[in-house]
This record gives sequence, structure tokens and C-alpha cells, in this order.
Amino acid sequence: MPNLNGTTMVVILFIAGLIGLIGGAELFLKGVDRFGIKWGISPLIMGLTVVAFATGAPELAISLQAAVSGSADLVLGNIIGSNIANILLILGICTLVKPLAITLRVVRIDVPIVIGASVLLYVLALDGKLTTLDGVWLVLGLIIYSLFTFFQIKKERDGRPPEQRTKEEIESLATGWFFYVKNLGFLGIGLAFIVLGSSWMVDSAIEIATILGLSELVIGLTIVSVGTSLPEVATSVATIRKGNADMAVANVLGSNLYNILLTMGLTLVIAPNILLVSGAALALDLPFMVAVSIACIPIFVAGFNLTLSDGIIFLLYYSMYLTYLVLDAVNSSYVSLMEDIVLWAVLPGTLLYMIIRVIIHRRDLKRLI
Repeated sequence: MPNLNGTTMVVILFIAGLIGLIGGAELFLKGVDRFGIKWGISPLIMGLTVVAFATGAPELAISLQAAVSGSADLVLGNIIGSNIANILLILGICTLVKPLAITLRVVRIDVPIVIGASVLLYVLALDGKLTTLDGVWLVLGLIIYSLFTFFQIKKERDGRPPEQRTKEEIESLATGWFFYVKNLGFLGIGLAFIVLGSSWMVDSAIEIATILGLSELVIGLTIVSVGTSLPEVATSVATIRKGNADMAVANVLGSNLYNILLTMGLTLVIAPNILLVSGAALALDLPFMVAVSIACIPIFVAGFNLTLSDGIIFLLYYSMYLTYLVLDAVNSSYVSLMEDIVLWAVLPGTLLYMIIRVIIHRRDLKRLI
């Protein structure tokens, strides 16, 4: 019989972690909003840079620590799983809160860049290993992307008329050095609560799962993988509640970019050994990560929004992916059946769904015209 006092403490820790995660996201985004107004930068660009980098900072720290300790082979699975969860899980959850409008810039620029980074990682891994030179290529991609973003910010600031800032926005800002102390404090304290809250939730969830008798395999493939995406979930949902859907989508895309170019790149440069890529990662996980990124274009274009039905499909795909991982890990006889279901039912059904979405969008456009 489980220790009730211990169980109670675990539940309290889980609730405290959830409160810390939500409160931290609110504080962090308050600082991001103020800096965006101060510098004249749109929520989309802030989401692609500051928010994406900050929410990915814990993964970067863990990956670098693993590289230094000689456990760099653990990083690849973390990055692939995180990128898949970012799109399918986080965007799926966000649509449960509110449908997301997708801007033309996201479709024309940001998604293709994410696809390019994903394909680059896949190509580099095709020979079954990732080396220091491969890491240099990824870091070089990060430098190029950073320069591109810098010029985008400069162009956006130069092209934005001063009168677009409302009187209320300007008056809401602190002045002088107090502005930076106050809002850097929001960023720092908010990020600390996000990281701490995520850690408490994951640790307590693992304890609860252990008490319920779940295996370590199931715990690792579900709770731990989802736990690494909790900062992105918290910030994305908080931005939607504030009315900044652009920042929510940009946070997901930016996090995926930083995971590949920054986290993976620096890990390979620092790692003392060559990172060997398993056959399973080449056959399933890496191609699935690329496919999920590519699928964003037709889904986003079909109406330039992400609806509740789109989000439900994303969540269904993610649950099927996790289920397949569990079945494959335990050598279940249902693996081949699930593969047939995906090949002959899920993929054709998805294609049909996207065609219908495009047709409905074109019909609505004709009505507007």
C-alpha cells in the first residue's frame, strides 16, 4: 500500500509545479511584451527569437552537460522528440484554447527554414553518425539565420511608423535604467519559475506513475518527453490568452530551429566522441520529424489558420506516434497492424482532409471577392 503522506506531497509538488509554470509564463511574457514595444519589434519576431531561445534554454543546458560528460548520444532522441512534440502536441493544445491565424510570412519564410534545418540534420545523419564537422555546419546555419533575423528586425523597425505605438503602450513603459531592471527581472524570474515548475511537474509525474505501477519505458516515452516541452506549452498558451497567436506559432517554429542549429550544433562541437545514429532513428524518428515540418505548409495554407479540427488531428498523430514507440519497444505483434493503419487509412485520410480544407478556403475567398 503506497505511503499516503508521500503521495500527498507528490500531488502537492505537481500542483505547485503547474502554478509555477503558469505564473512564470505570465511574468516572462510581460517582460517580452515590454521589450517588444520598447524596441518596436512585432510579437512574431519576438517569438522566433527571445521566447524561442528562452524556452529552449533548459534543453540546451542539459544537452551541453550530456556532451561534456560523454553522453552526447542521448541528445539526438531528445531533440527529435522535442521537435515533434513542439508541432503536434503544443500547436494541438493551443487550438483547444483558440484557433490560430497563420500569417503569410510564417508560410513563406519561417516554415521553409524549419524544414531546411530538419532536412539538413537528416542528411548529415544519413551516414549513421554525426561528427564535429557536422556540428560546425549546424552552427554556421545558426549564424546565417541570426544575421537574417537581425536584418529582418532592422527592416521592421525602420518601416514601422512611430504613430503605430499607442499612447497607452508608451505610458505603460518604465523609463531609463528602471525599464531594463524591471523587465529583465520579469524575464529572469519568469524563466526561473518556468524551469523550476517544469522540473517539479516532471519529477512528481514520474513518482505518481511509479506509484500507479507504470513501467519505466512508458514513463520515459510519455511523461519525460512531454515534460521537456512544458515551457513551450506554457508560453504558447499564455501568448494566445493575451491575443498574440503570432508569437505562439513563432515560439514553436523558433524552438525547433534552436534545437537543431544551436543545441545539436554546440553539442556536436563540444562532444568528445562521434554521435552514432541508430537505424531506428534513421528509419522512423528523423523522417517523421521532417514529415511533420513539411506537413505544416499545406495545413497552414488551407485557410491560413489552424482550426480546432486541425489541432485534434495533430494530437491524434502525436498519440499514435507515442503508441507506436511503445509497441515497437516491447516488440508487440500489433506494430505491423499499426503500420498498415497509418499507410492505408491515416495518410489517405489526411490528404483528403487537406484537399477539403483547401476547397472550402477557395470557396470562402470567392464569396468575399
